[in-house]
Amino acid sequence: MNLGTLARNAGESSLTKIIVCAVALSVCSAENFKTSAQGRKSGKEDSYIIRGTVINNATHAAIGRALVYSTDNRFAKMTDDQGHFEFTVPLRESEQTRPSGPVAGTGFSPFGRVSQGVTTYTSIFFMARKPGYLPLENGEQGTQVESGASSEITISLMPEALIVGHVNLPTNDAIDKVQVEIYRREVQDGRAHWVPTGGTPARANGQFRFANLRKGDYKVFTNELLDRDLLTFDPRGQLYGYPPVYYPAAADFEDASIIHLNAGESFPVSLTPSRREYYPVKVNVMNAALGAGYNATVGLQGHRGPGYSLGYDQNESTIQGMLPNGNYTVELVNFGENGATGKLNFSVNGAAVEGLSLTLVPSNSIEVRLNDERTKSTNAQPGLLRNLGIMLVSRDEFGAPNTVGIQPPKSPQDETIVFTNVSPGSYKVRAGGIPYGYIAAVNNGGNDLLRQPLVVGFGAATPPIEITIRDDGAQIDGNVENWRKEQMPVVIHHFSRNGQGVVVFLPIADSTGQFRQTWISSNGDFNLPQLPPGEYRTIAFDHLPEDLEYESAEAMRKYQSRGQLLRVIAGQSEHLHLSLKSESQ
Repeated sequence: MNLGTLARNAGESSLTKIIVCAVALSVCSAENFKTSAQGRKSGKEDSYIIRGTVINNATHAAIGRALVYSTDNRFAKMTDDQGHFEFTVPLRESEQTRPSGPVAGTGFSPFGRVSQGVTTYTSIFFMARKPGYLPLENGEQGTQVESGASSEITISLMPEALIVGHVNLPTNDAIDKVQVEIYRREVQDGRAHWVPTGGTPARANGQFRFANLRKGDYKVFTNELLDRDLLTFDPRGQLYGYPPVYYPAAADFEDASIIHLNAGESFPVSLTPSRREYYPVKVNVMNAALGAGYNATVGLQGHRGPGYSLGYDQNESTIQGMLPNGNYTVELVNFGENGATGKLNFSVNGAAVEGLSLTLVPSNSIEVRLNDERTKSTNAQPGLLRNLGIMLVSRDEFGAPNTVGIQPPKSPQDETIVFTNVSPGSYKVRAGGIPYGYIAAVNNGGNDLLRQPLVVGFGAATPPIEITIRDDGAQIDGNVENWRKEQMPVVIHHFSRNGQGVVVFLPIADSTGQFRQTWISSNGDFNLPQLPPGEYRTIAFDHLPEDLEYESAEAMRKYQSRGQLLRVIAGQSEHLHLSLKSESQ
């Protein structure tokens, strides 16, 4: 085998070439085994054959010249023009005499049983890669094959989506300094957020390109650019710049068009910033802590979002920068030990902005109390509240939702927790697993936080959060009738459980239900011991959909004709029979 040819044919990134080199010796070993066993048939006990095809997940067309490899670094090969590949797998001694049960002193890996430095391969994961298709970190798919038996498998690759475009400026002198940004709409904890996906400078000819994009919703815009052309720039004269422009020609992020990308699609974008007068802005921060780090954000009043920028000068305790005419809101935040937040509205109207002051307000502290109404758990559990994993999750639609820190307990007997440094904003109360129970109520000053967000204001004291837990939830079990795990692709995503079948319980609008999910076992069974009373739509998926925005009634309408309706009361036991739905159905 010519290793250089394999690497060139792969046409891969440096990471793939490393994979090729890493598996090359194993491939050669397998080929030598095949040569030495000429005349043998695949039915012999010392080897077996794995054949397969690599296909495009979107079009189902075969993919030629794709690199197929095993994740245990034993096998690698390019597919032929029809997308086919074949491996002759030698049976190691340990594979020919596999024990029927666990071996004393053994451990486990994702790929087999490990004992005294020798791996007993009970299964092999085969994966594939090719330029133009999404890499591993974006959810590459693979297939698990049980060792010792010939198999016919299919590996699907998701084609990348592209956004390609052009920035139009009246002069080419500064065009390569324009930074283009892209945000992706992602669902986390049942709520959609706009998350920065990357940025790239436009080329000298104004072109830009975003590759390796997954199917989904995106927004694209240019960052601000000050015009400092050496031929026309006068530091003592009027300054000019290019405010951000949001595709297609919007003035703020909220009004920008959403780009709906399908797998393998290439979407063209054209952005034309307009040159405008810029004026200096300087805001004094009255009570900033010396040496503390602050983050300043600025946006159009009533239209939050990225694009504009101001900076914080720690030496002068001022917020400074330049902006065009308009009405703005600037916010300064310190997330340190003594957190503080300040906000100021101001206008730029044909002149420099000076003499303004912003006052910082200390962040809030919120006490959390627990009311344990469980009747079946008789043993006292010290520190139960701390072990519930209670957290506040920001409902800010930009960036990943931040969780708020918790003050450590003062002593092992301390049964309270306190959220500290809670900045003004809107939050959702989340909790982890509750032993033998569920959260029945979350209240804050008369507000039902299971149905509405916690709103924290500037400088205002926030009443304690009171959490009630009960153990009279419904007992749910069942079976997915058409579940066949051996027919399901294994989705390798940082070795998480994204690829496992799941049953979700979606609360019906205005119901007292709470979103729940439970994994499907290898034989299609599932179990959920404590489902809060309420009404649900129950659906079984081959893997959890990325866009399951269960907090949005509008987003859940697409599921209104699917699954099975379920109404449960306290203490009820229910056995369900469900049919599997793929994410695309």
